[in-house]
Formats: sequence, C-alpha cells, structure tokens
Amino acid sequence: MPALKKTIACILSAAAVLSLTACEEEAPVVSGGSNSAVSNAAPAAQTTTTQASTTIDADAELALTDKENKVIDTSACPPTGHAGKLKYLGYFDITKDQKGTEQCLIFQSDLYGGEIEYMSTPFGQAFYDKLGSLIASDDSPDLVEKYAMMLPGNVSKNLFEPLDDKIDLTSPVWKDISGVVEQFAWKGQHFYYPHRTTTKYALNYSKKTIEENNLTDPYELYAKGEWTWEAWRKMMVEFCNKDDAHVGFYTTNNTITSFIATTGTTMIDVQPDGTITNNLLSAEVSRAMTFMEELCRDGLTYDKSYGDWVSPQVFSTACNNILFTCTEPEWTYIAATENLQNKEGVDNDIFGEVSEFSFVPFPRDSMADAYYTEFDTFGYLVPKGAKNIDGAVEFINLNRMYDIDPEVQAKVREDHVNPTKIYFEKGKYKGSEKWQITWGEHEYDLWREMCDPTNFSFIMENAEGFSLDFTDKIGQLLMGVVERGESWAKTSAEFSPIVDATISEYQ
Repeated sequence: MPALKKTIACILSAAAVLSLTACEEEAPVVSGGSNSAVSNAAPAAQTTTTQASTTIDADAELALTDKENKVIDTSACPPTGHAGKLKYLGYFDITKDQKGTEQCLIFQSDLYGGEIEYMSTPFGQAFYDKLGSLIASDDSPDLVEKYAMMLPGNVSKNLFEPLDDKIDLTSPVWKDISGVVEQFAWKGQHFYYPHRTTTKYALNYSKKTIEENNLTDPYELYAKGEWTWEAWRKMMVEFCNKDDAHVGFYTTNNTITSFIATTGTTMIDVQPDGTITNNLLSAEVSRAMTFMEELCRDGLTYDKSYGDWVSPQVFSTACNNILFTCTEPEWTYIAATENLQNKEGVDNDIFGEVSEFSFVPFPRDSMADAYYTEFDTFGYLVPKGAKNIDGAVEFINLNRMYDIDPEVQAKVREDHVNPTKIYFEKGKYKGSEKWQITWGEHEYDLWREMCDPTNFSFIMENAEGFSLDFTDKIGQLLMGVVERGESWAKTSAEFSPIVDATISEYQ
C-alpha cells in the first residue's frame, strides 16, 4: 500500500457499510425505520434516501456499532488540515444519505478534521427562496447540492462562487471528468464540479414478463447493437397485441427528455459561452416527438389504468401489464425489488435473491451519428459569500477521490452483489436478519456501464434550467403529445415563441 494511502476507521451503520443506494426521486425514510419507501404516491420532491425497513418497531433499527476500516487514496489531493465546519443547506441530510454517508464520515474523521452542520429547508421554490435570503443577509451556507443549480436560471444570478482558482481540471483527480465539468460552465467560469456521472432515465422492465410473453430480452438487442427506436416500438406492439390490458410504456414529462436526447439534439441547448439555442422546431426534436405522437395513437402509451403516477412499487406488481417504465434505473431497480422482497415485519422477507427486474438505456436513434444518452451527475456548489470556501472545496475533492479510488469502488461493487448479512441488534426483531437488496451482477455492471461517458455520447437537456414555472410548461407540452396524441407540429409551433422570450432574458 502506498505510504500516502490513508486508513480511516469509520463508525458506520450497516446500511452505510453496504453502500446501498436509492435514487433522487425516492421518498425519505421516517424515524423508527418505518416503511415510507413503499408509498405509491407521486414524490413531492426528488431526493436521495436510505433504504427503508418495513418493520414498524420504533426501537428495531440497527445500532451504529458496525465498524470497518475504510481505505481511500488521498495522495493526489492530500487533506490540508483546515477543513473546518461546513454549513450545508439542503432538503435532505447528506450525512445520512447513502450516496454520501461514508464521504461525510471520512470528512469528519481525524484525517480531515471537518464538521458538517445540516441546515434543513423544504424542496421546490422554498429552497431557492431560502438560499437567496441567506446570501442576501450575509449568512450564506458553505455548500449546497446540485439541485440548487439551474443552468442558466440560478447560475446567471451570481448565487455561486466560481471555483476556477480552487480546482485544477488538469489534475489527476479531475482530468477524466473535465469534459463533463465544462458542460456546466457559464460564460467562462466554472461553478459546478460534479464528482460523479450517473444515469438519468432508462427503460425498466421485468425479465419474467419478457420471458412469459416470448419477447426478446431488450438487453440482448442492446448488446448486439440492435436496440433501436424501431426495435423498441416493434416489441411494444407485439406485447400490446397479446392483451387489451397490456401497456407499452409509462413515462412522465421529465423522462421524455431522455428519449429526445437520443437524437443528439435537446429542446434547449445552453453553451458554456452563454449562447442559448431554441431547438424546439428542429428536425431532430420534431422527429422524436412525432415518433412519440405515433406511439400514443397506436395505443402503446400509458392509459392511467394504475393511476396518474406509476411508482416503482406500483410497477413491481403491475409489470405483467406494463412492459416498460421510463424512470431512473438505479432507484427503480431497488424500490421495485424491495416492494416484493421486503415484506411487512421480517418473517416473509426474501434474502439473497436477485430480483426479476432489469433495465436498458433508451434505444438508439438509427438516424443519429452516435449513441446519445441523457446523463445526470452528483456534486456540490459553493454559494456566494460562503465563509468556508476552502473547506467546501476540500469536501468536493474528497468526493471525487472516493469515486475514482479503484479499491473503494471494487468494495462498493462487492457490497452490492454479495452483501454481508446484517441483523437487528435491539427491539422486537433483535437477532433477525435485516433485509437488503442483492444486485444481480449483470444489472450492477450494466448500470455502471450506463454511467460511464466513454460508452455513450453524453448529452444534457437544459429546458429545466430556467425556472420551475417554465419547467412545468415544458412538461405540459410534452405530455400533451404522449397522453393525448396532440400534434407536435402544432403545439410546438405555438410554444416556441414562449421559449424564445424566456431565452431572451439571458442574452
């Protein structure tokens, strides 16, 4: 082991040790280990949360006694010893979130000597109002999660500190993700340095349903380079022709953008130099939405037979009738599996079994010059006027080092596909095994493949980067086509002047 490789003894909860993850849309876990994650209601906010337990015993959760030596290579960016206290503003607590628990513990260990203070605020407009108020009163937090960044909406309003003089994109820590960082630049400055790329939305399905209906596994087509718009449509037609109750796919206004992105063109494009382009009437976007229009008219789109919102939990029991759900794959895989395997109490839980669910990227556009896919990121920004910018940068660098450390990532994979058993240590379920998901090796490796920008041409939709109100209007435009078969040629032409007027405010 290199001399500069640091070993940290972190006190972790068992769930944190296993590095289990859930998606940004999953409902937050309430106290006492109750099962809020199995709610079928549409999420009021996008958030990352821990895995919930179906036990209702308020004293049944695991005590924080599980210890493990954590090894992370800090040689490329050694701790300065001046991490200090970070004031973090957010609608969820990063110190208790499974995508960042270990990184927070490392930051607060003797190695870094840092401290994180969580400042809670509601999701939505209230979040932005709170951030603006704190900045205006010279009481800025030191750190916010990437949700705070609307590009160009909030970035152009001088809400964040540029970090160009603090983080070197040519350094070994950042060079491999520098191209992604550049996509978030605004007029020559870099405010957001994402430490990780991840999936946005994908097509989730049940392998059991595929087999029972004698369909080709979509992954097989993807692996052969044959997963195209046409192949996707053909599969849904075949499925829907078997039964009037069958539905080709479920989508939301947010997830349609990932299909449009496969053309290589987004509805609105924001360039680092500040150039903003309205592509609503472009040939590529029009071709994608006309294809969606045809899917609706062919009866392949969701008919609200299971309500307005098809959560992963609903999909887990409705997947015999819904072939695909267009949602975030990591979250959907975990939540759908948990709904079937983590029953009320502990007696009927299913342990160590890989679930029937899987996923593939949105199909490739045969007319595009590459396999484009919309991507997402994790990362943090430093609000304007922050008092501990250096500590925030140290935390940002730590998160990046964690994500590129091969030993850490190998352990994360092993914890997903071969989790160590954990048990309740107190309460009425003391001594009983606690449920945790066992990822299929195929699914885990495919998910990581989909997160890797070397495997696709990553593209970013900027239509949601202006305001919450404008985002809602865009969503209504898209869903009019998918749900009601409205003419894209007509509705996009009517809406395009609104886009132009919105863009003009930033020129």
